[in-house]
Parts: sequence; C-alpha cells; structure tokens
Amino acid sequence: MKKFLQLMTIALIAMPMLASAHGPTRQQVLEKITINAAPEKVWAMVKDFGGLHNWHPAVASTELQGDTTRVLTLASEGSPTITEELIKADDEKMALTYKITDMTVVKTITFNSKDTPYYTLPVSTYKAWLTVTEVEGGSEVQWKAKFYRSFMDNPPVPEGQSDKDAANTIKGVFTAGLENLKTIMEK
Repeated sequence: MKKFLQLMTIALIAMPMLASAHGPTRQQVLEKITINAAPEKVWAMVKDFGGLHNWHPAVASTELQGDTTRVLTLASEGSPTITEELIKADDEKMALTYKITDMTVVKTITFNSKDTPYYTLPVSTYKAWLTVTEVEGGSEVQWKAKFYRSFMDNPPVPEGQSDKDAANTIKGVFTAGLENLKTIMEK
C-alpha cells in the first residue's frame, strides 16, 4: 500500500509537468464581416484566386502558377512570399478552400542550440476556407483556418512562435483583409 501511495504521489506531481511539455496544438481562427453588397459581387472578388492583392492590403502582388497555385508577395520588408494551393472553388456554395504549401524563411535564430527558422507566417499545416453567404443587408464573408504553430518542438518556445502568436497573426491577417474587402465592396 505504501508503494502504491508513493506511485500515486509521483504521478500527481508529474502530471502538470507532462501537460505543459507538449508540442503545438491545433489552432483555429474564424473571422466574419457583413458587407453591404450583393453576394455575387463579393464572391466575384473573393473567388479570384489570382487577385488577392486587389483586396488584401498586406499582399503586394499575386502570381498564378497554373490554375491552382498562387505565390503571394507581401508588402513588407524583404518581400517575403507565401505559396498557396487552391483545393476547391465552389460557385454554387460561394466557397473557396486553399492551403499553404511553402513560405519564405525570413530569418533563422539559434534556439536551444538548434537553428530555428522564422517563416513568413508562424504557422504550419495551414488550411483555410472563405465563404460568402447572403444576409439581410448584403453579404457575410467568413474566413476560417486551421493550423499548427511553425515551431514544432516542445516548450520552451522562441519569441513570436507560440500557439497564441500563430493564432493572433492569422486573426490579424483575416481582420485586415476582411475590413479592406468591405471598404472596396461598399464604394
């Protein structure tokens, strides 16, 4: 009985340590905006896979490579890129699905004696959905993504590479894009 109690005590002490020593967890970000414009008009802008630079302020240019791959060059220092693949565009449902397949390494640091890359966005295994639906007063655009942080090792995590940092970055990307889309569509 004494050994059992010792084992239970050790297990109870170790549980919190084990819970905090994990790699990344899957994150999800969902942002919505209502736009005073016809859904068909908004969908025409959103579904143009080669035209993200026309409505997202962070994108300087979009280069199509074939029908389903685009390379986004961002309007930030060093002109980093993000390569995305179109998975599906459904005109009937006004829904677009895509994923990130590659990103520029913007810098590399040494962290815990290892070279650690910082990518254009601090995410990996990123998949997103953009949908346009009719609502009273016009359209609702919903942008949702699921992803992991790019730093895949267990804590400690380098600055700017946590689950929270990844989610906040994507939230910022979505908010900036949707607000600018609203401004353009409501002119």
